[in-house]
Amino acid sequence: MNIHKPLLFVFLLLVILVFACKETNETPHSLPSLQPDIIHKIDSIGQAFHGAGGVMGIRIAVAKQGEIVYNNGFGYIDPEGSIPVTAENYFLLASVSKLVGSAMVHKLVEEKQLSLDQTLQELLPDFPNEDQGRKILLKHLLSHTSGLKDYADVIDSVYQETRIDPTLEDYYHFFQAHELDFEPGTSYNYSNSGFILMAMIIEKVTGNTFENELDRIINQPTGLRLKLIAERASDERTSSIFEFEKDSLIHIPHWTWIKGDGGMTATSGDLVLFPFYWSDGTIISETSFEDMCTPYRFNDGVSTGYGMAVRTGEFEGEFCVGHTGGNRTTMAVMKYYPELKTSVAVMVNTDNTPADALLVEGYVSLALQGKQSPNLEQMEITDFDADQYLGEYQTYKNRYYGSGNQSMVQYPDDPHLYRKRSGSDSKGQKLFFLGDHSFGYESFPMDRLIFETDTSGNVAAFNTYWNGLRKGRFYRK
Repeated sequence: MNIHKPLLFVFLLLVILVFACKETNETPHSLPSLQPDIIHKIDSIGQAFHGAGGVMGIRIAVAKQGEIVYNNGFGYIDPEGSIPVTAENYFLLASVSKLVGSAMVHKLVEEKQLSLDQTLQELLPDFPNEDQGRKILLKHLLSHTSGLKDYADVIDSVYQETRIDPTLEDYYHFFQAHELDFEPGTSYNYSNSGFILMAMIIEKVTGNTFENELDRIINQPTGLRLKLIAERASDERTSSIFEFEKDSLIHIPHWTWIKGDGGMTATSGDLVLFPFYWSDGTIISETSFEDMCTPYRFNDGVSTGYGMAVRTGEFEGEFCVGHTGGNRTTMAVMKYYPELKTSVAVMVNTDNTPADALLVEGYVSLALQGKQSPNLEQMEITDFDADQYLGEYQTYKNRYYGSGNQSMVQYPDDPHLYRKRSGSDSKGQKLFFLGDHSFGYESFPMDRLIFETDTSGNVAAFNTYWNGLRKGRFYRK
């Protein structure tokens, strides 16, 4: 996880304010509501991150068994810092919108309006690159395995310069001009392109606007109020957004044209309740929910760790699913623990902030589980076969996660594995083996690096999991 250095201060603050508190003897399984000590811990987390500066407003919500048990805000929603964050404020979901859009697609699959195995050419006959259109399937778009380059690399920059909303012709010109990174279904690279096309497909097959289908599939059966920012930008309850730059909070305008890959808004209460309607058969069937949460696997059996617009993973021994959204830092997180029947939502109205929403969520999840930040030195297993992991791992350039292959190395008289950028003279980052091909690292002890094996049992790749959720680039050996 890549976060700012000022978080060292936040870490110390959290240790003092939160985890110095006595751990609860009760587990999340037995709590019909949150106990006062857990509420105090979560309040302390929000106060610590907001108090450290570099963020205008934070919202944290927790739900258990479909009921909101915590929903509190810290800071403000306006440039003047005069309007406090409340439960009625709408925040951007950013890429959490991808998961919601994928749920809409799966509903259309259930209604026989779509198939995940349909080609892009079938679904959008006017897609400009016929060769790509014949090879890319709908499931490739939803799993970041299409090979399409990210339109945002070009179109976002043009918009920032001109402030002219992109058109269908702009998107199609981009796709016509760019080759695939890889053959569809053979690798993974996080890309917004699949989801801008997803929104076009939903409108094409239904004959309705994306907004109307969002209402029909998501809001009407649940009572939730998810809307695009285009519908709420002028609503006084919608939080402004900011960027933390050079020790200042800069007010930036909403991008109202985004649809599919982002663009949705919700209150913290609606976001934290969404997983229950998503998983219990209200929005889609339980079978479709399980399909969405199943990581995509290549023909050789290697897993991407990412499902159909769902980040999967495990946080301190608990299986979790969900998604994140943001830009330079995470601004929205929705994480769901199916076995615990617990969901956590964190929303931040500031980009490039030390108060990264995923980091905030990690500490909230620790508090809910009655645990402290993991001590990797105490957890590590020093006797393991490091040879199987050694070597260079290749990846593709990504707008969010950078570029550059990585190597796994080991040094004499040191049992640890080290991760380093290929060709670098640095020693690299020390990894702590935790068993089952999983490693941790000291800079972010809640993160995991997990090696993936192929059908022959050989180590073939690795994925990274940030505070339990699959995030980052895919590295192939």
